[in-house]
Amino acid sequence: MSWMMRRAAKLLLFSTLLGSLLLVAGCAERLPELPPAPRIMLARDCPAPERPDLPPVDGELPFDAPENVSALMRRDAILKRYAEGLEAAVDCYHKAKKEDSDARGTDTTVD
Repeated sequence: MSWMMRRAAKLLLFSTLLGSLLLVAGCAERLPELPPAPRIMLARDCPAPERPDLPPVDGELPFDAPENVSALMRRDAILKRYAEGLEAAVDCYHKAKKEDSDARGTDTTVD
């Protein structure tokens, strides 16, 4: 009869172990679904202009002296071209950002 007890003990141990494994597997916390990996997009090169060197104004002369007026007019023209170059770089950045958001399919707007 001892062999029947051993066999019953093994069967009881096996069924307990199997039940425990099934219980743990059924109650295990599910992993959250991960979002898809981000796509890598090549960035568009948006060159900005280099900061210009401005012609100096002569402080020894009156402000409205012809030499100072000429220097101020040249400075004005240089700064206008620089501002246009900066605006073009910002526009390029906004277009690249909009193209990137359109390619991703998101509905984001660029300010």
